[in-house]
Amino acid sequence: MSKAPELSNTFLPPHEIIEAGKNGDLVLFVGAGASMLIGLPSWNGLAAKVLEDLRLAGLLDYSEIEQLLLLGAKKQLSIAVLIADENSYEINIEQHLSTSSSEEGGIYKALNDIGCSCVTTNYDELLSPRYMETNDGSATPALIKRVSNRGDFYANLLNEPGTVVHLHGSISSPGTMIVTTMDYLEHYDNENVQEFLGELFAKKVVLFLGYGLDEAEVLEHILRRGRAHRADERKRFVLQGYYRSQIPLYENMHRYYEHSFGVHLLGFERDKENYHGLESIIKSWVGQIEIRKPPLVADVEYMDEVLGSE
Repeated sequence: MSKAPELSNTFLPPHEIIEAGKNGDLVLFVGAGASMLIGLPSWNGLAAKVLEDLRLAGLLDYSEIEQLLLLGAKKQLSIAVLIADENSYEINIEQHLSTSSSEEGGIYKALNDIGCSCVTTNYDELLSPRYMETNDGSATPALIKRVSNRGDFYANLLNEPGTVVHLHGSISSPGTMIVTTMDYLEHYDNENVQEFLGELFAKKVVLFLGYGLDEAEVLEHILRRGRAHRADERKRFVLQGYYRSQIPLYENMHRYYEHSFGVHLLGFERDKENYHGLESIIKSWVGQIEIRKPPLVADVEYMDEVLGSE
């Protein structure tokens, strides 16, 4: 088992990530921690906003909300949906997923500038990878393709620069959004979702970011359903922030992720910039990661996969 890298506020991307970019095999897997840096709510924050909507509609009082807030976010949202349905009230989650923050200079500009395909559990559509197709000396931006219907999940879609797979659905397709506990369980029991994650972890080099300790349950569920396990190749990485006083915890989490899922933990220091340290690191990596399209054989494998599913 490898030793945890030194906790730092600046470091180079692992060479496996650099090589994966050149081979067309790098995928960014983005969680709520990235969106929170520009003011969007966490999973718990979103649940609290929905409960407040129900209070303003006269369907809950402060006492009931305080009791519900003791539960996990998925339970809060599940109960909120039940209350709303029983009272013919329409919950508007989308209103809480807009931000006045621009991309300019922030973490999403850096993520999009890296330019590789992405998977996200976020509902928002801030990920828009910028990849320039070069033909005959001319360059044109790749079209952004968003996939949020689980029936359309295929790992080889990620061979196309500009692809964003919304694993939990997207704000522009509310019917695909995974909100309640039942939604969540049914979604990850779906064969196509499991196959997509399994193929993703087998074929690609994946960098998880925006999954702090608060989102560990989501991350671990994804890894389990994708049958991620310890492997000789270093193909899965996660960026997480820790205070220097948490170095023992960081080292134990490094051992845990590597032993349980074959995931290599890259810790950044939170003492000075807190979670904005993640933004600083991604910005510093933009010029160091070159993204290229996969070789033609990958396109042939994709066509075989799609045709074989029909």
